Amino acid sequence: MTTDPAYKRPSSYDANTTSLTSNEILKATSIQDVNSMDNKDSIGTLDSSLKLDSSLKRASSSLTRNPLMTNPDTITLNDLISDKETPWQVFNCKIIENLTTQDQLLPFIYHYDALAEELKKANLLTGNLLKQFQTPMTSAQAAQLLGLDSKLVPTPWMVKVTCTLVMFCERLQIALRLKFTNTAKQFDPVYTSNAKKAIEASMQDWHFYGDIFVLNKGVKPLVMTIDEDWIEIPQNTEYQLLPGEFGLTALALLEENKSSISNLEEAISQRLI
Repeated sequence: MTTDPAYKRPSSYDANTTSLTSNEILKATSIQDVNSMDNKDSIGTLDSSLKLDSSLKRASSSLTRNPLMTNPDTITLNDLISDKETPWQVFNCKIIENLTTQDQLLPFIYHYDALAEELKKANLLTGNLLKQFQTPMTSAQAAQLLGLDSKLVPTPWMVKVTCTLVMFCERLQIALRLKFTNTAKQFDPVYTSNAKKAIEASMQDWHFYGDIFVLNKGVKPLVMTIDEDWIEIPQNTEYQLLPGEFGLTALALLEENKSSISNLEEAISQRLI
């Protein structure tokens, strides 16, 4: 383990304590786990070890009254995510879905908005065109409706990318298993000359989404807070699901701080672009 000058070992650190290496984390995030995470109807029900009522301990009492919350050794996941000095490693980026096509239909308004300005002025949205506002169609069908040459109505690339990755803090033996995507919509329409450029353009606005799983093999207590509410994330050899509003809060923190997470953009770009 490389020594980090800015890192201070916990006072309770035991050199003989079993810890995880990056390779062991990779084993804990097998492709089977990833496929399970992508089950949209059963995310968070991978097995009994991930259920909230069997692992995470929750309380709504005042933070200042709980010994765990006043323990100076306690790590708060909120702070860990927000701290720009946290030595995260990013790896095990896996593609769940990577679709780039020009065969998908789009509402007429998308095709209309892609027209050159002079064509819009010559073909105002009135009468029959307004009635077709949300009608799905191809660019060729939109051109026919407008009475234009099909070459004047561009055909977008429709891009949908969903992936998983792991953020691992080896010093603290804490890992986050996450999902990210280029769009919350079914597809992101991108007007470029080829599919590769479409993926590059669409992934400029990628974001985390879905459930967050935490692996805690550290020696310090780990909690997450929302105002006066909190949960304990106990030491466990299995990933544990962050429930409800705690997961949403973690997503918001990750989005807010993703630009400062070392190697995150690079890991995604190497995998997808």
